[in-house]
Amino acid sequence: MLSYLGLARKAGKIVFGKEMIRSYLREKTGKKVLVIASDTSDSIKSDWAKRCQSHGAVYVRLEHTSKFDLARAVGLSNISAVGITDDRLAAEIIKLVRSGGEKDAKNESI
Repeated sequence: MLSYLGLARKAGKIVFGKEMIRSYLREKTGKKVLVIASDTSDSIKSDWAKRCQSHGAVYVRLEHTSKFDLARAVGLSNISAVGITDDRLAAEIIKLVRSGGEKDAKNESI
């Protein structure tokens, strides 16, 4: 999972930060995947889960990946969530998580 996120970052296909993610989720086109670090606060996780549900996005919580590790994987510092803007990569992440191939990730989409 972290490798996919690193590739997405190098390709410029991720969004991060509250306002960028909110804007991304409101877009009407494409597959949307939001990946959340394990140590993100419950209130933030709940907020993102509700927003993903209302906008038809897949919400993936990493069970053993901290904000630090997530940020390091995408070459940033201290982030709790990233959105994937590339449809093909988003589809691969969804496939990976739904098949159980990524033991660290849990699909929490409602």
